[in-house]
Amino acid sequence: MPLPSRARCLDVMEELAVPDNIRRHSLLVADVAVALARELRARGEPLDLDLVEAAALLHDVGKARSLETGEDHGVLGADMVSEIGYPALAPIIREHTLLSARRLGGRVDESLLVNYCDKRVRHDEVVSLERRLEDLADRYCRTPEQRRVLDVLMDLYTRLERQIFAGLGFGPDDVAGLVGTR
Repeated sequence: MPLPSRARCLDVMEELAVPDNIRRHSLLVADVAVALARELRARGEPLDLDLVEAAALLHDVGKARSLETGEDHGVLGADMVSEIGYPALAPIIREHTLLSARRLGGRVDESLLVNYCDKRVRHDEVVSLERRLEDLADRYCRTPEQRRVLDVLMDLYTRLERQIFAGLGFGPDDVAGLVGTR
């Protein structure tokens, strides 16, 4: 099954009534993800740019509904894109909120890249991992245990970031410059 074009992804967001703030976030996540994917491909990583772009654009399609229902927005979004005919995007959308140590150390695939880029965009601004995860802590951590989980995730995302940028001619602080300002 073919992947949706950028224009089709924008239509899907409209059809699914994705709020404007989530659309802006998703557009910037996609721009960052595609820019990094291009750089990684130039280094020899076999990334599918169309898959990266489509998954990044649609990674949060379940977010608004999940805020009302309490469902996991990654799982919900994966189900939604599968139902409209894009099952190839579902695993990336499902996994964009998850990261485990066993995924690190191998190839940086489309799923890891979209996941990482989502953590670099706060609303519609490219920020550091630290700033983004602190924002998540402020919004979602209500207990010491939730904070401990976020601290573990920060370590994992820092490791992923090092893996992504190893061998590139620039670092994490240069990501915003890859896509310009919005």
